[in-house]
Formats: sequence, structure tokens, C-alpha cells
Amino acid sequence: MVAALLPPVLVFCAARLLLVEAASAAGFDGWSALSWRRFDSVHYLVIATNGYEYFSCARLGGPATDACGNAAWFPLYPWLLRPFLALGVAPETAGAWVAGLASLGMLVVLWNAFLRGLGRRGLLVLGMAAVFPGAVYQHAIFPISLALLGMVLAAVAIREERWALAGLAGTGVALSYVTGILVAIPGGLTALLRTRALRPALLAGGLAACGLGVVLVLHQLLLGHWDAFYWVHRKGFPEMARPVDTFLAVIAPAFEPVNHRHRMLAAQAITVATLVLLGLGAAWAGRRKADPVRTWAAVAALVFWAFPLCVGRGVSLYRSDALVLPILLLVVDLPPWMLGGLLIWLAILAEQMARMFFTGYLL
Repeated sequence: MVAALLPPVLVFCAARLLLVEAASAAGFDGWSALSWRRFDSVHYLVIATNGYEYFSCARLGGPATDACGNAAWFPLYPWLLRPFLALGVAPETAGAWVAGLASLGMLVVLWNAFLRGLGRRGLLVLGMAAVFPGAVYQHAIFPISLALLGMVLAAVAIREERWALAGLAGTGVALSYVTGILVAIPGGLTALLRTRALRPALLAGGLAACGLGVVLVLHQLLLGHWDAFYWVHRKGFPEMARPVDTFLAVIAPAFEPVNHRHRMLAAQAITVATLVLLGLGAAWAGRRKADPVRTWAAVAALVFWAFPLCVGRGVSLYRSDALVLPILLLVVDLPPWMLGGLLIWLAILAEQMARMFFTGYLL
């Protein structure tokens, strides 16, 4: 039990203390749940306390043809807050507890399923998971850590070739976050390549895609509009972007005399791209290994990294980068000295980005 729980608990506590230090440096109390709330957090808290809303933006002084409300934010995270609320826990406190427990659970599953037997490399990668880009959102009042927990559980099911369980874990991811349905792609593709059969692919990919279907049905029942998610969200997705142009625009401040905040956003984007390249390179070097998890991790990381670039400004890259975490299942093959250097840099980056979060620069 000690070997199973102590390393992830210690790593979680170290990451939390790092973020609390960043809050203190920014002038905020990192031990207060209120410090972990941002604009989108309010939508999740309202869904947990009052349910979904859908109305014309004219009510808020916007165009009458636009739809407003909170239908663009997904339900699993608010649902998990409700038992705490029923016990009298304050909404912000409940949100911080659920996010923190999901983050800790993700580290526990990752450690025991994939890293525990790898010695020093396993410990280094566990630390990297705790401070992976977007780490502050693993602890904030957001569903990021819940989606990551579902992704790691899906990877475990993929390793055991339990296709239905992989699909159910993917359903949880799709119910947690707006881009969560993308997990259906690596699940279905890996099952198809592994078995050369359609049924496993439908179980692993199709069940995961059903998560979005559940959201649409829920909105039809509660709001009378099955497409409420689309109409509320479309204001943030004006058009598909050119991914290369989007990426270059994000990283450009790293090479220009701009303020520190813009440079840190660029640094995170470059860091994630570097990790993706390193992971895909490691996957290619070990392509002769018949390991479905490597296939799943490569496809998942590539999809979750590329999709926000294709959408452009519709998705906050600094937040969606957190879902590229499966790439760690591939970089674990790198030598310890390289993993150690990456861990130090990721910790520095996480602390700097957390300061920007607490000061309100990151939503």
C-alpha cells in the first residue's frame, strides 16, 4: 500500500505546494478555494447549483440572434460537486476538492499502471505529470483533472484490451470537457489496428463518442434544444484556422521584445510541441513493439495537440495543452538525465503560468 500510494501522494503535495507558492507570490491565498475560481469556473458552479441555462444574448445586451447561457460547459464535473453541496460544502470548496481528488487519482492510476516498475524514470515521469503544461488547471475549479483521470483509465483498459471499459472511460472524458470526445479517435483506431475487427473499434471509440450524445440528449430534455451546446459555443469558434499559422502566432512572442506574460504563453506552446515531437520520435523508434498503449498515446497526444490549433482562438491553448499529457507514456523511454531536465523546466513553467492564473491573466 505504501509503494502504491506514497509516491503519487508526495508528488501531488509537492505540485500543490508549488502552486500555492505561486499564488502567494502573486498576492493570493493558495489555500483558499476562492483563489482557484476563474470565469469559466462560475459556469460549472452554476450548473452544479442551479442547472443549465439557455437564452438569447439580447438579455445581456448582445445580438438577439446569438445564444447565451452555460450549455457549452459539460455536466460530469458539476454532477460530482452535488454530493458535496448536499452536505453543506460551499460550491467553490466542493469544486476545488473534486478537482484535487481527480488529480491525485490520476497520479495514483498512472503510477501503479504504468510507472511503478520503471524505477527512477518512473518517478521522474510521475513528477512531470504533476507539473505538465496546464498543471494549475488540474487543481483549479475546472474539469481538466477529471478528464485526465478518464484518459489514464482508458489507457489502462487499452493495455488490457478491455475495449468496452476503454469506451466507458472515454465516455467520462467526453462528459467532462468540450474536446473530450476526441478520445474516441485513439480508442477506436487502436482497437481496430490491434484486432482488425469492427466490434472492438465500435466499443472503444463508439462508446466514448456517446458521451457527447448524452450531453445532447440532456440539453434536449432540460432546455428543449438538443443543439444548445453548439449555439452557445459557436461564438468562440468563428471559423477553422490554419494550424501552422495559429502555432506560429502563439510562439512568435518568444522571439520578440514583448512582455513576460506573452513570452510564457509562447514558452508553454513550444514546450508542448517539443514533448509531442520527442514522444512521437520515441514511438517511431520503438514501433516494432506490439504495444497498443503506445499507439493509443501517440494518437491521443497528436489529436489533442492539433485540434486546438485547427480551431484557432476558439480554444485556450494554455488550458487545452493539459490534455496532451498521454505523451508522457512515450517520453518515459527517454534517458533519466533528459527526463530530469524536462521535469525541472516543467516545474518552472508551471509556477510561472500559475502566477498568471492567480492574477487573472489566464481565464
